[in-house]
Amino acid sequence: MKTLLPLALGCLTSGAAWAQPQQPPQQKPPTRVSQYSEAPAMSPGLLISTGFDIKAAIPGGLWMQKDKDVYFCNSGRAADGETLCWKLRVPVKGQSCQ
Repeated sequence: MKTLLPLALGCLTSGAAWAQPQQPPQQKPPTRVSQYSEAPAMSPGLLISTGFDIKAAIPGGLWMQKDKDVYFCNSGRAADGETLCWKLRVPVKGQSCQ
């Protein structure tokens, strides 16, 4: 009977360590591949006036090109501070998702 008490106490104390929740491993923030860069100073009107041609028109946007420069622009109304156009570029890996 004297040996059961220390054995029972040992099991209880070691069980307390098992009952603690383990921390999940720290994960890196998700990343994505991006092939567009914002062009905040551009608008469809500005691009057309500087010689860009409309290559495709889809509901809500325009694909515009001049030589090797390609832009996608929203064709609707934009709120103050919103980006209207994005420039197509070589994909960049590892940008953080927002």
